[in-house]
Amino acid sequence: MPKKRKPPRLPHGTFQELSYRELSPNPLNPRRLFDKAPLQVLEESIREVGILVPLTVYQERRTEKYYIVDGERRWRCAQNIETDVKDPRNVPIPANVVDPPTNVANLLWMFNIHNLREQWELMPTALSLKVLINELKEDDEDKLAKLTQLSGPHVRRCKILLSYPKTYHLMMLVQDPGQRMRANFFIEMHPVLDLYSKLPKHCRAGKSRNELTDHFIKMYHTGGIKSVIHFRRILEAYDYLYDDRERRHDFNRAAELLARRSDQSIRSLFDPLIAEDKSVAKAEATCKEFLKSIKRFRIEHVSKRANLRRILLSIRKYVDDLLDKLEGDQ
Repeated sequence: MPKKRKPPRLPHGTFQELSYRELSPNPLNPRRLFDKAPLQVLEESIREVGILVPLTVYQERRTEKYYIVDGERRWRCAQNIETDVKDPRNVPIPANVVDPPTNVANLLWMFNIHNLREQWELMPTALSLKVLINELKEDDEDKLAKLTQLSGPHVRRCKILLSYPKTYHLMMLVQDPGQRMRANFFIEMHPVLDLYSKLPKHCRAGKSRNELTDHFIKMYHTGGIKSVIHFRRILEAYDYLYDDRERRHDFNRAAELLARRSDQSIRSLFDPLIAEDKSVAKAEATCKEFLKSIKRFRIEHVSKRANLRRILLSIRKYVDDLLDKLEGDQ
């Protein structure tokens, strides 16, 4: 049984004041996307009071370059300020210089340092987690969660993203947040792609898994999929209908239309399939709760009964009429 690994603590180093030119981003940093709006707020603060919290950096012995372990956002702001054509200013960067870490220690330091701060975008986190998995030869989700201080579900979502080809990784790494594909889209789509692999071949309309992925991405861009959680409606319909042989054909037909045509929408195809089943399920639950409640009251021998009898008779009439209609539909 392998020994439990403990995340290394960041050691104390020597204090130095560096220029932004002497520093480079950490090639293993799980945070690879730096949106402009949050950086602008930090940049204004640094313009006014400078960098108050020292960066943590290490110097690579071979090249003597300094790489950032903690503080890349501050470094980027200092670079923007010093290279500002209209108002350049000198920004000394206080730094705590520590011994060069191993790749594993480097990653674990950054995961643990940033865990309590602003959450990283999921795809860059997943790529860094992949490096850690490869370095440690460790794939157990619980152990990875303990090592990185990420939650178990967070690790699982990262592993789902890693299961997609690199083409789709790049869509989630676009610097412009307006053009960037959301990681949640791929996470919510994943079980639907798995479901299509189990359905009869005609349901996929001749498309491979990647072709289905591209098809759903196109639908997302054109409005056929208005929300990533609409993928759940397909899974819900499958759970409701697929044990019923008569309704299974309806589900397969809807799945095929969704795979074949990009002018369809998930809701228009699958909501009608389960609306009736949902209504029946709610009616059943309501009837059971009514019977349970009415028995609990023990009202057989109450003296004030006239109004109650009128209500119960109206209920009986409605139930008799409903039973006649349901019996006629058999």
